[in-house]
This record gives sequence, C-alpha cells and structure tokens, in this order.
Amino acid sequence: MSKYIVVDIVFYGNSLNYDQGSGNYQELKKITKWDGRQYVLVSRYALRYSILHHGNKLFPNKWKLAGPDQLTNTKGGVVCPNNQLLKDSEILGFPEFDLFGFMIAKKGSSEGATTRVSPVKISHAISMTPFNFDTQFLANLDVMKRAGGEGSNPFTSEEKKDFYVYNLVIDVNRIGILDEDGDQFRIDEQEKNERIKQLLETIFTLKREIKGRMENLSPWLMIVGLYNDARYETYMDKIEISKSNVYKVITNERKIEKEDGTIMNEIEHQIIEKEAPKFIVDIDRNKQIINAQFDDILNKVEEFLEDDTTVPQNISQLYGYKRSSVEVEPEFVAEEHEAKNRN
Repeated sequence: MSKYIVVDIVFYGNSLNYDQGSGNYQELKKITKWDGRQYVLVSRYALRYSILHHGNKLFPNKWKLAGPDQLTNTKGGVVCPNNQLLKDSEILGFPEFDLFGFMIAKKGSSEGATTRVSPVKISHAISMTPFNFDTQFLANLDVMKRAGGEGSNPFTSEEKKDFYVYNLVIDVNRIGILDEDGDQFRIDEQEKNERIKQLLETIFTLKREIKGRMENLSPWLMIVGLYNDARYETYMDKIEISKSNVYKVITNERKIEKEDGTIMNEIEHQIIEKEAPKFIVDIDRNKQIINAQFDDILNKVEEFLEDDTTVPQNISQLYGYKRSSVEVEPEFVAEEHEAKNRN
C-alpha cells in the first residue's frame, strides 16, 4: 500500500539563487516558459541545501550533516575516506542521505559506487511573474577609502523580489528503509515518522542565507495532500497569482453637545483601499481544500503516518494554509463543512 505526502508551496523572497555570471555582472538563474518570457529559477539544489542546513539548526541532534569522518573532498569530487564505502546502517542515520539520496564512489575506482534514489522529490522554485531586468549597482567604496586606497570594485547584481512556487513529494514507504543485495536495513518506525514531521516543520519555517541576507521562505500559501493508496497529484502548475482590491470601512462616532444642551451624534466613515495578492487554484470542483494552520496539518500528518492498516483505502485528503493577508479562490473550507459533505 503506497503512501505519499505532496506539498505545494508559494513563498515570497528576493534574489535567492545566482548563476555563474560573467565579469562583474551577477546574473540570477532563469528559465524560459511557454509564453516566451523569462522567469527566475531557484534550483532544487539550492532548496535542498537550505532545507538541510535549516533542519540542522532546528534539530541539531537529529539532523546531523555528514562531515570528514564520512566524506572526503578530492579533485574528482566527494568520495569516502580510506576508500571505504558508507555502511548501510550509517546511511540511514543521516537524514540528508535517507531523504534526498546520493551517489558516492570509491576513490580512484570506477566500480562500487554507493547510490540511493531520493525518496523525497523537490522541484525547482519558479517566480510567478516574469523577470523585468531589475538590477542594482554596487561597489566597496567605503572599505577601499578606509583602507587608504583609491577607486573601488564595482559590480552589477540582478534582483527579483517575487512570489515563487515549488513542489515536494514524499514517498513515505521508502523513507528509513534500504535494500542492498537482498539485505534490508530499517530505522525504527517512530524515528521514521519523526523524521518526516521534522522535514515538514523545516519547510514550514524555511530560511535561506544568501549574500549577507536572511530570506524567509516560509509559505504564504500551501496545499498539503495526503494520499493513501491513491493517485497523487500536484497543484504547483495549477496556481496562478492575480491582484485583488481590499476595501475596509472604518467608522468613527463621537458625541457633540450643542449650546442649547442637546446631544448630537456625529458619524464619520473612512474607506481604506489596498491591493492584496490573490491565488487562484485550478482544482476539480468535486474536491475541496480544508483550511488549516501549521500545527493542524502536522497533527493530520501524524495520524496519517501512524495509520498502519494493511487494507487499501484509496483515500486522498487536501489541507490548505494561507496567510491572513492573502485571498484564495476557491476558498478553503472548514473541516466541519468537509465532514458534513462526506456524510
């Protein structure tokens, strides 16, 4: 019986992944879509890096990263020290190897590479609006002056502050288990479930350090699908962004006493208008997304993981989180409403 957790996330960030560039011009990674326009790309490798290191900060005792005892850097790449491959039991002890897979070879050998296909798939994050060639011109003039020198080292850096969308698929059954030549290695079921929940907590609060900035990649909009022996799907390419005008009416009331002693009520209405992002989700009209907060979603995931029934259920359930400052269409429904419809 297959189990999948599928997470589609929209976050807001600025200039998160730079390409090689040329000379003193720093270029953002970009991709051309079907409309012929360029969109900024944050690679899955950059997201994986941020997830690993942010997870290590959140759970330092559980998310230890492999170091020189496990890996050695050479001109040919990363290999195992002393020409010894990682032990199978050691592989599962590191979340980065268990969740995201790897390929590590023996030094100087074309055989015996240890590989693991990633049970957690991460897509690139793509900006939701086209790149508009925004740049900034920078130079270290102040440092050069204080060092008693002249001139500076100028460079131009591309910028893109936008909403980005990406997808993450967790193959629950393949986490914490490794088959090697007929031998099977497993971690404890409770530890496996905790690792999956820690991964989700890391994504819910994700940060990325880049060029002296700390960017917040936590969700503005998130759709979490729990699929038990059912065909899973992603909404990454089914989320569009538009603007909505939000109107707020403020009423001020005060009492005014006239010279003749009569009391008059004066009411003043003030209308405030502002634009807010609106996300439109292309979803089957027979499906509904249940409105939930982070903690609610984690509780639902925990119930989903601990349900060890062997009877195929063919069940899928969608949960959605959105910040209070954004609108979504169709609206997420309350769980009580969804339960009433199922009955």
